[in-house]
Amino acid sequence: MAKKKRLHDLILGALKASPDGLSIHELRAKLPEDIGPQAELNKRVRELRYKHDIPHESGRYVYRGARVVPLDNQGISSKLRAAVLNKANGRCQMCGRTVKDDGIKLEADHKIPHNWGGATDLDNLWAICQLCNSGKRDFFKSFDDDEMRDLVGFESVHERLAKALQKRGSEGVPSWFLEFVANVNDFQEDWHRRLRELRVIGIEYVFAKKRLPSGKVETTYFLKKWKDPPANATAVIRARERAKRQ
Repeated sequence: MAKKKRLHDLILGALKASPDGLSIHELRAKLPEDIGPQAELNKRVRELRYKHDIPHESGRYVYRGARVVPLDNQGISSKLRAAVLNKANGRCQMCGRTVKDDGIKLEADHKIPHNWGGATDLDNLWAICQLCNSGKRDFFKSFDDDEMRDLVGFESVHERLAKALQKRGSEGVPSWFLEFVANVNDFQEDWHRRLRELRVIGIEYVFAKKRLPSGKVETTYFLKKWKDPPANATAVIRARERAKRQ
């Protein structure tokens, strides 16, 4: 614990002394040799984000200051874990396999990760088997924590989709990412429809399709016209659609 605290202090010191930020390689070079190689240095930086605002911008970690209100960093207590497992009734809430019939072991885990601002409460916890949990961790590592923390902060599915289009800009957004963003807080039976509804509030997009080496066709969406969504985007869209039908 003392070794990790020292490492955290060294990372903070290096970042505070570098107003323009540091790449992970530059940060590693600033650490003393006795600290060791630190293969998981990115993880150590992310651990600091619960109390410090350290965005990852253009490949560099930039220190913005201490957070006024720290992010949720509490672990899953034994009482909360028991409640999660009891609610699952012996079934993995991701793949559906059971403890009784398939011999799996269930683990309590966050639906929306801590790194994305997910809370440690019953609504954001579920029981999944070890295989699913391992696959989920590997999959979520492919996402940018800063981007996802921003996107999942929007309760409205329309705002999440709109911001995803805006953030990726000319790079475009693949359909699988938009589907994931649409469903990250609540299940959307028809996320394509939610995307089309953005036109009601003045946001326009185009899309292009390409065939991947695997033979699968992937659709990528590009923002064409931006307009800041209203505060209650979903409610506004619903009201305008009702007025149009009438």
